[in-house]
Amino acid sequence: MLVFHLATRLVIIVALLIAAAISERTFPEVVLRWDGQWFERVATEGYPADLPIGLDGKVESNTTAFFPVFPLLVKGLMTLGMPFWLGSMIINLAASSAAVLLIVLVGSQYLDRHAAQLLGCVWTTFPLSSVLTTAYSEAVFGVVAAASLLFMLRRNWVLAGVAAALAGATRPTGIVFAGAVGLAALIAIAQRREWRSAIGAAIAPLGFLGTVLGTGLYAGRWDAWAVTERDGWHLKLNFGAGWLKWLDLSASTPVGYVHLVTATIVVVLLILTIIAIALRPPVPIIALMVVGAFVACAYDGVGMNAAPRNMMSMFPIFAPVAILLARCPAGVRWTVLGIGAVVSAVVGAAVFAFVPLPP
Repeated sequence: MLVFHLATRLVIIVALLIAAAISERTFPEVVLRWDGQWFERVATEGYPADLPIGLDGKVESNTTAFFPVFPLLVKGLMTLGMPFWLGSMIINLAASSAAVLLIVLVGSQYLDRHAAQLLGCVWTTFPLSSVLTTAYSEAVFGVVAAASLLFMLRRNWVLAGVAAALAGATRPTGIVFAGAVGLAALIAIAQRREWRSAIGAAIAPLGFLGTVLGTGLYAGRWDAWAVTERDGWHLKLNFGAGWLKWLDLSASTPVGYVHLVTATIVVVLLILTIIAIALRPPVPIIALMVVGAFVACAYDGVGMNAAPRNMMSMFPIFAPVAILLARCPAGVRWTVLGIGAVVSAVVGAAVFAFVPLPP
């Protein structure tokens, strides 16, 4: 399983190298494209003391939208003289490898051993899993999020809270994992009078709240993160209505096709979520998937491009695919996973080297 994950990373790196050569971009440019450039700015410049204001009077895009754990980890390697792009790849290789192992351990809490192992394999072959290699925070987020669920299921409440807090300081969607720990704590108190679970529940949201309040205090306004997301990244709640224009089967431009593919992936993920809930995993995991799907899909703006990646972080949604693969002959199983690895490499090469989306 871990060997398979490392093999998928190698396939993706080769695809990115080929894409870089064809697109006439350098390999570091490809690795840093889109969010990677912003994370590099967090590592090198930090957060703004004054939010940038455009001519229209609205806050412009800035680093406040990007949470600190991932860039700070890479900055640690930068102190050794390593460039950000290379440090990102090293951190993400270590983090994604650990995440796969933890995902398997989480799956083994409610799936059979074979399906739990395949859950990790399915996660690493998700079509957008190239972000586990490039300068994105999904790999680090995956390891702390999976750790929070594992500790929660094993009723190690303090560690569950700490891991969820780290998830909340890695990506805004980490607050969903804090909610899962909180719900598990409520159930533990109601059913077993397990009062120590309240400690983990109290710790869990601190990463998200600390990041939002900290960047707000530094910028001189408490709503710095929220207003940056709203004005700078055009993130607004529309309860999924924006997806209707992306599900346009007559798409005829490169961006239109990208939107159509993105919307199709999201629809498939929502179907998987429903099926995964029907498998009756522990209640906190059900809540995680429901709330996670809402957070991923209910917002318009740049959040729509991020929706599949956000749902990827709610890895229990892949349990139905893992169970199905576990019932297939070994040859079919590894053929499907191999094709998935190639598809994820091709998609990653296209997104990071060719797709004409604005950064």
